Parts: sequence; C-alpha cells; structure tokens
Amino acid sequence: MAEKRHPLLLEVPLSTEEGKRSPGTASGKRKAVPETERARRRTMSGLYAELAALLPGLPARATRTRIVEEAVAQVGALRAAAADLEAHSRAARTTTADDGGGAVAVSAEASCFAVRLPAARRPGSLARVLEVFQRHGVAVLAATVTSSGGEAAVTVTTSAVAPAAAERIKADIGSSIVA
Repeated sequence: MAEKRHPLLLEVPLSTEEGKRSPGTASGKRKAVPETERARRRTMSGLYAELAALLPGLPARATRTRIVEEAVAQVGALRAAAADLEAHSRAARTTTADDGGGAVAVSAEASCFAVRLPAARRPGSLARVLEVFQRHGVAVLAATVTSSGGEAAVTVTTSAVAPAAAERIKADIGSSIVA
C-alpha cells in the first residue's frame, strides 16, 4: 500500500548531491557576507587611523573610543576658537565709542562720526568739526546737521578710518568744540 502523507508535511531536500547545498539555500550569500564585512572593517580601520593621525597628542595605539572622544573635544575647541576669531573680526570691522559728546562708528568700508553740539555752542562749531577731517586728510563722503531745541547734531560719514585714527579725530573734534 502506498505510504500515506500528512497534508501539512513539507518535503525539503537537504541536498541535491552529496556535499552540495540545495538551490533554495544562499550559499553564495554566506560567502559574500564575511567578505563584505571584512572590507567594511578594513575601511573603518583606515578611517579611524586617518582620524587619529589628525589629532595632536594622541598615543599611537589609542582605542577607537579614545579617538572619537579626542575628535569630539578637538572639534569643540576649534568651534570655540572660530567663535573667538569671528568676534575679534567683527570688533575690528566695527568699533563704536560714545563718551556723551560724540559717537564714532568705524567699519571696514566707511566711518561714521556723530557729534552733539551743546545748546551753548560757539558760532562756527560745524565748520570746525569739518576742518578736523581736513587736517587729518580724511575724505568726507556726507555730512548731515539736525537741530532741535537749540542743540544740534552733526553726522559725518567718511571713507574708512583706522580705529586709532578715529580716536585721534574724535579727540580733536572734542577739543575744537570746547575751545
């Protein structure tokens, strides 16, 4: 009598020939995975070695954890240094001073001097302010005068002036108004 088979029984051949796997198994994939993994590890090792070489003061045989920690610390230090340099750069490009009598704003492209002339100013104060720029050899690009309640404000825009020269001009304006 023929052998009765259970309806849920599946027959899966373990091998088609002696020593060979059946076509349903991924023998090719099993070999490819370790090779791919070795290649990935070699790539990562090379990248860690390259990163370690970029870090100053790192021992030759540092662990990967130490390499990453040092890299993070170095990036933080570089970001802080970049922020400091940017702040110094902005300060060098724009310097503002105000001592109550006048304000000076200096940028890389132009300088702007603002002077308040007191109500009890002497006649010719505006002319003396403009003469200061002439004495210092600074080209005046624009000058604006506003007056309200007896006080006047003069704003003079000039070509770019070094901060030290701007301080000398400011002091000269202060002495020419008071004198």
